[in-house]
Amino acid sequence: MDSNNEFSNNNCKVVIPETSFSVKVTNIKNPYCIRIYETKNYIKKSSLITTKLVKYMKKENLNSKNNDELNLGDLVIVHGKVSQNVDLPAWFCRGIIGHFNPTTMTYNVLLIDHGISVTLLKDDFISLQHDIISDKYLTSVIGIYNIIPTIIKKKESTNEFIQFVTNKWTNKAIKFIKELIIGSSIIYFDSLVCDEYGKYYGELYLVINNEIICLSKTLTENGYATYLKGDLLKLIKEPNSKFKKESENNITTYYIQKVNDSNLHKNKDYMVNLSKCHSRESNAEYKERFHEKCSDAIIENRTRKVLVYSNILCKTLNFVTDAQFPAKIHKAWDSLVQSSKPKKMQSYIWPAIKQKLDVVAIGTKDSGKTFGYSFAITGLLAAQDSLPEGNKPSVLILCASSSEAFSVHSLFLEFLQSYDNINTILAFTGKSYRSLAAEIYNGCQILVSTPRFLAKFMRTYKDLLNFDSLCHLILDSADVILDKYYASIVELFGKHKIIKNRENQNDELFPLQIIFAARYFTTPIRTLVQKVMYNPYICITSFLEAVIFKSVQPKMYLINSKFKLQKILDVLDNENKLKTMIICTTIDEAEELNAFLLKHKQILLAHEKKHLFEIQAIKEVWEISIPGHYPIIISTDEVLSDLNITDVDWLIHYSVSLHVQTKFNFRFSTLMNNLQKKTTKCKVTIFVNENDNIQFLSIINMMKRMGVVLSDDVLFNIERISMSLDKCKKEYPICDKVKSLGFCPNKSSCVFRHCILPDIDTPMTEIETGDKVKFIITYIHNASHFSARVVEYIKASTLEKIEFSKNEYIMLTSKIQNFYGNIDNRRRSVNVNVGDIYGLEDSIESFKRVQVLQIKDGKSNHFESMEIADVRCIDTGNILNDIKVQKLLWLPEELSKLPAHIVEIFLVGIAPCDDEYEWNNCANEIAYDWFVKNLNQYSYIIGEVSLHLSNIIWANTLEIGTKMIGRSDIVGLNLKTELINKHHAAVNKDHMQNIYTLCKKGGLIKNNKCDSE
Repeated sequence: MDSNNEFSNNNCKVVIPETSFSVKVTNIKNPYCIRIYETKNYIKKSSLITTKLVKYMKKENLNSKNNDELNLGDLVIVHGKVSQNVDLPAWFCRGIIGHFNPTTMTYNVLLIDHGISVTLLKDDFISLQHDIISDKYLTSVIGIYNIIPTIIKKKESTNEFIQFVTNKWTNKAIKFIKELIIGSSIIYFDSLVCDEYGKYYGELYLVINNEIICLSKTLTENGYATYLKGDLLKLIKEPNSKFKKESENNITTYYIQKVNDSNLHKNKDYMVNLSKCHSRESNAEYKERFHEKCSDAIIENRTRKVLVYSNILCKTLNFVTDAQFPAKIHKAWDSLVQSSKPKKMQSYIWPAIKQKLDVVAIGTKDSGKTFGYSFAITGLLAAQDSLPEGNKPSVLILCASSSEAFSVHSLFLEFLQSYDNINTILAFTGKSYRSLAAEIYNGCQILVSTPRFLAKFMRTYKDLLNFDSLCHLILDSADVILDKYYASIVELFGKHKIIKNRENQNDELFPLQIIFAARYFTTPIRTLVQKVMYNPYICITSFLEAVIFKSVQPKMYLINSKFKLQKILDVLDNENKLKTMIICTTIDEAEELNAFLLKHKQILLAHEKKHLFEIQAIKEVWEISIPGHYPIIISTDEVLSDLNITDVDWLIHYSVSLHVQTKFNFRFSTLMNNLQKKTTKCKVTIFVNENDNIQFLSIINMMKRMGVVLSDDVLFNIERISMSLDKCKKEYPICDKVKSLGFCPNKSSCVFRHCILPDIDTPMTEIETGDKVKFIITYIHNASHFSARVVEYIKASTLEKIEFSKNEYIMLTSKIQNFYGNIDNRRRSVNVNVGDIYGLEDSIESFKRVQVLQIKDGKSNHFESMEIADVRCIDTGNILNDIKVQKLLWLPEELSKLPAHIVEIFLVGIAPCDDEYEWNNCANEIAYDWFVKNLNQYSYIIGEVSLHLSNIIWANTLEIGTKMIGRSDIVGLNLKTELINKHHAAVNKDHMQNIYTLCKKGGLIKNNKCDSE
């Protein structure tokens, strides 16, 4: 064996026999039960079996299943349409029925050719009466020859270590073997004997860091086993022999010898890193590892389509423990995340960060960017013997807002809770410069801030911070930072020299690493990367952002649906040199297009009504197509993942009327092979007709970011379609950002309404502009947004005082409780719609009326729909997020229509400082403390109304009124003034002007009131 010679050197104590062969271990029960497959020609054999299964399934009806009576050991064929949580290694797999769980009605099925087990429902496989394929199973169970399990015990009286033979393998021994298997790069099996059932016993040879490990020898040297020879054979033939016997925890042990403590585990030096890395892994994680080690050799994981741009190759990590950071950092991860597998973004950027590369991480909101760099940076710092002290931070993290800075700061504190020598300082808008300076003087290894606040602070305390020892500079939400705070970044980089002397980078003198984390890849990011990064490692997990990164410029056609068929034929012309895919949103649309183009082109049609083997056949035809004669694939969104095609040259969006943005983004995964090339020549064409309003704004936003010059016709349609879309959102409330700021920064992707509709937004009370209203605050959402019950109001025109009935509010709550007090009335609502009102049991025997604000798609499985909703408790005002729709109870109309007494209050004319869009925790606490400190039994909240729509009141002031006996009440202590004076809020002059403009467009204000405000 040539492969063996590489490791057979004079330094090795073990030589791999010539009779051995390379194997993969897929599962371990104990040393007597190890499932393996031979790696030589494995992929070829596996593909051949899959092909035979596909041919068989073409002859059979996929739905004709003989699954009525299933027994242990029955042979089945597992097909591709299984649970989303199961990643099959092939389209069709042979399986053997194992354990049945009557609670979940699931079967444990061993995929006998792949050596892994999957949990499936009965509908996920087809029972066979006999094996229709004569090929031998590709995996088999082997055992380690001539060893028996032992255990080391310490004798308390003499402190001697005694080795005992046991009647079962210990968990420590099995875990030890699994660690070795996981850490090995190559494994060989040498067969020595075969028992009467055809099971082979022999020796496993593991190659770890170019060192050969004989498994039986290692087990014996570490006290987990001993060779079966000499007197030990009597234990087999004579169980009641002279050996000293002990029993504990159902394990019988026999004394065999004393053990020298100094020699115990003597050959474990090579296991140091391995033990640190894997000592915390659970059995479930080991199972995942073996599954993945097997499946990675068979197929590429479909979900791991990632664009990486780098001159330096970095491996990817499959498990969190592979990162090999200090144990306390891993412990913090386990506590925070409770996942043994990283997200795909994290699996790519961790090795790059460890190699001190400059990193750009582009991914969606939940891609794990912030957790990813936080885990890596804290791991690197914790591994350092010492860090600079005083005012010399090693890490600077700049966030797009104070609220994000709070979150990042909290995350770093969690990771570093066991490291008292690493101080993390938070610098944010509203914090006094003096207190911040004191914290920095006391030691600052990590500084978390926002660009504008840090720039202002350093103008005042220019020489306080010394960045000479800065090792890591991180811009979190770099896309937002460079869009809103570019001037502050220029000031920090230039005037304050945070990245000085980067031009002459030297690993010892200038170890600064720069990391950008962003949701979108923008032109400012591209420019700054070129200016400040050396050999950047750019990782993009969003398919759409990958297209933007490669500067692909799409072409868009605005066309009436009547003319689309002829137009697409004209666009295609005689083009057959490019691999072309046309994607439709519905089956009918795809079939209509197919029928039309078949007269002119070679077409492959794929949609969800076709069988799996038909879709597989389409992919096979695609893969063997001759250049210059490529067929055109017409596909729907539902089967894109099944096709798993990534080498498209020309992507055509025939329609884009998708309710979910992620489906549109996933279409770009078909271009990934082209995007990986240094020079990308792929094309993107988008057809938009009168029915494609839903994604229109997102597409326009995408094209602007790609640098596409839009025609006047398109620009004219943007405003029209935007208004049209908003007017269709009658059931949705007005966006909170519009209500609190006067505009929404994420309008193109926000699900809520951004216009005023007269029939929806008519005021629910007689309160008018200028009236003064007394409130009882029921919920504080943030520093400028509150829920409250109206006690009374004073009309500005007549000074008439009008009271609201407290008894009516109490009776309303009582009616809800009485209705649901009858268990028969607690019925789940059949249909749940946005805007409708339902009942909800928020605690035991406590029920509330809630209105659905939005419905979101959660994770789902075979047993339960995981659709979730955000709801507002209309009688208290608080918002409950991610409520399962199954928990929403039917409520009769006479109760749902009862008037609510709770209104939303928005404080007019203020906004977070530094052009931020979110109130930070400190500002929210200031508002909360203001209410707690100043409200008592003798005081109340009063506000002057600027505008009243629906259940919303915009209050120009919120003040504390104090009752005086025999005198007029004293009104003072203004919340707006408090927030501004303490530098937690800034004046927002355009707030109400923008809202009045929306009212005029909606027809609610017809005079020039907005101009006079």
